[in-house]
Amino acid sequence: MELQVSNSPFNQEQVELLNRLLPTLTESQRTWLSGFITAMQATAAASAIATAPIGDVSRSGSVAAPAPVSSAPKEITILFGSQTGNGHGLAKKLSKKLEETGALVTLSSMSDFKPNNLKKLQNLLIIVSTHGEGEPPDNAIPFYEFLHSKRAPKVETLQYSVLALGDTSYEFFCQTGKDFDKRLEELGGTRLSPRVDCDVDFDEAAAEWMNEVLTSLSGSGTGSSAVEEVSAVALSSSTESEYSRSNPFRAEVLENLNLNGRGSDRETRHIEISLEGSNLQYQPGDSLGSIRRTTRD
Repeated sequence: MELQVSNSPFNQEQVELLNRLLPTLTESQRTWLSGFITAMQATAAASAIATAPIGDVSRSGSVAAPAPVSSAPKEITILFGSQTGNGHGLAKKLSKKLEETGALVTLSSMSDFKPNNLKKLQNLLIIVSTHGEGEPPDNAIPFYEFLHSKRAPKVETLQYSVLALGDTSYEFFCQTGKDFDKRLEELGGTRLSPRVDCDVDFDEAAAEWMNEVLTSLSGSGTGSSAVEEVSAVALSSSTESEYSRSNPFRAEVLENLNLNGRGSDRETRHIEISLEGSNLQYQPGDSLGSIRRTTRD
């Protein structure tokens, strides 16, 4: 079949060229040429859309307004430093709430976090307790020391907030949390929300901090503007224990036996203690501190 000038959009010269070319093409060459022409049309259409004003649609409908681009979910890292488990429990609750808003959350103990990744973070939430003379909990020490060393990077693009857990009966109340908050500011970070310092009864203050963090992150695009408030009741309903080193549980000694024979210069004791009502979970390998108290009639 030959092309005719009368029934084609080509001029005489183009018709002659096509009539010489088309009969020589193999089936695979014709298929390739057809795909090439289709690709050229798609590229032209995309270019027209990109250069057309927003909302400009041609009468033929070939150029449509571009669809709105949805913002990517925020990536948020939660680091906790916890000696008795309270900080870890709060971190898990916050992680769950953030995930419900569509955020991509990384939850990690400070001891498991690779400090060199700090400069890559954009949103960092820290939950940490204080022990002894203003000291960080054991699993927070490596990250704490790195952050306060010369190796710590500048974090000008970082947004952060700190929840500090402590006990007002101690001189250095929430000192570790204060140290983290100050140091991140010195390194160039920007606070998402102010640091909150919690006493032993931390539920209400922790819930307030979480709500402020959720609101701030929602406003900066966590993926959803709907934020459900965290209540103190929800935090206190946890099965985790309220007791800690600074708030010890008064346990009943059920049995106290000397395992050494009479006359031995050693004293090894088998002691059974009731933890009923404490919500404490004691596992093999855990350490236990005790204070012996006696009463006199």
